[in-house]
Amino acid sequence: MGFRPFEVLKEKIRKEELPPGPEPSLCPEEPEEFFQKVKPLSSGKDLFWVHTPKRPPQHHSKDWPPERIQVRVWQTSEYMEGRAPGVTHQLVRQLREGKFAVSKVLDLHGLTAVEAEEALERFFQEALHRGDKCVLVIHGRGLSSPGKPVLKEKVRIWLEKGPYRRYILAYTSARPCDGGPGATYVLLRSKPWRP
Repeated sequence: MGFRPFEVLKEKIRKEELPPGPEPSLCPEEPEEFFQKVKPLSSGKDLFWVHTPKRPPQHHSKDWPPERIQVRVWQTSEYMEGRAPGVTHQLVRQLREGKFAVSKVLDLHGLTAVEAEEALERFFQEALHRGDKCVLVIHGRGLSSPGKPVLKEKVRIWLEKGPYRRYILAYTSARPCDGGPGATYVLLRSKPWRP
């Protein structure tokens, strides 16, 4: 006697309880009748469709993967830098490339111009008192400001013409990891510069 798992079901389920059979087909005709009514096309000349299999895109090993584009902040229009007289281009380049350790950070986001100026002056006073050499000022890029960036431009003016300008050796826009054009490295000297 072979394996017959459905024999047991006949005894447990009555025929009336079984669900109805398969649904009737959409085509009421038998396949033979259908093919008797169908006429073949006269010729293939009237057909315009040609099947072309799609090939996956092929990438040559020398072109793929594409090279990563490196955008340097100092090559953009948002970059800003300044240096005191006598400061070499090499020192400015080192500052721009993040070669100096940042010891203190000031974030001016959300402040008005007056509040930001007061905060910047207190920040420089404390940084000079502690003997910090390199600090980071985060001012934002001013993308939500109507017209030109407000705080960014103000920070540049304060660095060049503010009361602590004599203590500033150089400043540059920060690297992308430190805020890019939305932040500025400031290199400080311990004694004020005298012309």
